[in-house]
Amino acid sequence: MFSLDNFESHVPAKILARGRAYFNERTVERLEETTKGQWEAVVAGSEDYEVEITLAGKQVKAWSCDCPYDGGAVCKHVVAVLYALRETAPTKARKDKTTAGKMSFEDILLQLDIEELREFIRFQKAQNREFGDQFMLFFSDKDPGMDVEKKYREMVRQLARRHSDRGFMDYRNTFAFSKAMMPVLQAADHAVARNNFREAMAIAQVVCLEVMKVQQECDDSAGNIGGIIQDGIQIFQNIAESESVAPEVVDQIFAWLEKQLLDAIWFSYGDFGYEMLAVAESLAPHVDPERFLRLLDKLQESRAAKSPYSEYASEAFKKQKIRFLQSLGREAEAGQLIAANMDIVEVRLGLVEEAIAQKDFLRAKQLIAGGIEIAESKGHPGTVDRWEKVLLRIAQLENDLTTFRFFAKRFAFDRGMSTEFYQKWKASFPPEEWPEVIEQHIQSVLAEETAKPRKFEWDSLKHALFNRLASIYIAEQQWERLLHLIPPDPSEHILALVHPYLAGHYPKKMLALYGSV
Repeated sequence: MFSLDNFESHVPAKILARGRAYFNERTVERLEETTKGQWEAVVAGSEDYEVEITLAGKQVKAWSCDCPYDGGAVCKHVVAVLYALRETAPTKARKDKTTAGKMSFEDILLQLDIEELREFIRFQKAQNREFGDQFMLFFSDKDPGMDVEKKYREMVRQLARRHSDRGFMDYRNTFAFSKAMMPVLQAADHAVARNNFREAMAIAQVVCLEVMKVQQECDDSAGNIGGIIQDGIQIFQNIAESESVAPEVVDQIFAWLEKQLLDAIWFSYGDFGYEMLAVAESLAPHVDPERFLRLLDKLQESRAAKSPYSEYASEAFKKQKIRFLQSLGREAEAGQLIAANMDIVEVRLGLVEEAIAQKDFLRAKQLIAGGIEIAESKGHPGTVDRWEKVLLRIAQLENDLTTFRFFAKRFAFDRGMSTEFYQKWKASFPPEEWPEVIEQHIQSVLAEETAKPRKFEWDSLKHALFNRLASIYIAEQQWERLLHLIPPDPSEHILALVHPYLAGHYPKKMLALYGSV
């Protein structure tokens, strides 16, 4: 998180500039502290957007905006309000307002008596049925006969219909729907805080089930709908982490998750199924560990493990079972499962890391050799690279310079040039030896590219050499060689790449090259 004093360093420059411009144009209106630390404002423009920011002193704890921005965490409207808050100086502003006689929302609220509040609530209910529903739900613990789950289900369905067109929710409406769902999620947090776990559980169930229906018929490019489902799952986790929750509530949550997880839909639209499974695992020790193990076995046979991503799902369930058995101290069973699933990278890697920790490097390398063989048979070059990077680490631990240099050089030039591995390769040589080593590599590249037949016009020798040698000349600060490496018909991209290094040394020649573009 960040504060009112340093938020500029946490926001992209472009967004920061736009937000500053909005603030300078005085587009931030109705900035008000509704409750302690909770600020609301409207940022005016071609359309007005509502911004909410939560402060703890000067620390920014949370923020939201109902604009459709999806380019990052903070939008320009939030930035504008942050500037306004900094200028307002919240603590001082509250005192000044009170002194001047202008009362805040909280000041007025504290002066009202019970009859005035009741009159206001009755008036609002008469004007707005939704307000009445929210009121009843917020205080549902006062009415033991209320079907809370039904009430919330009706509310969420109504919100979904309101923000959909013929059953489909478009990109823009996902933002509005997400904001409209906030009171529902806040009601769940409030219920957990009051130890009303049955209500919180009912809300979580409704949110997950009803919003999953929306997920299947919407444009969720911004992740708003998926975020609501994740919030619903988090409610279950919050209940699970409470020390006050009754065993029967824990059992009910586990039973609900147990049933839902066998529906492949939770694994088809993201990681919801895996997140729900994590909650079930945290509950399992308080329910019955065997029940969770049986659930994992059922999942192995479920549609989730037989979907287009079946290998990923199946491996995930096996890895979770191994971890769970180990957490129970059932090492023998975990060991049997590990031995039967050595084709899973993470399972084999666990044994490799154990061997490395014990300095049994021979055993580690044997395990890696088997992993590479499996990866090659499956056509997984990325996994081969992953294993070879572990071999590089082992070579360093063993002071095996030959192997270390082999892999460091390979990864330095595997795809373009990796500065990280280039520097590792370079650092493995004494400074006096390095110039000859890198020159030999440069000459081998020149010979290889010169001898290579050129089938296409775009694949010229000059461009090929630039692609392979420019990064080396930059790393070694060989500016004259870099200048002569530039192709006779350089693109803007090539000139932009070399400009920071050559403009100061060869301004006239660089200017001439820009003139040729």
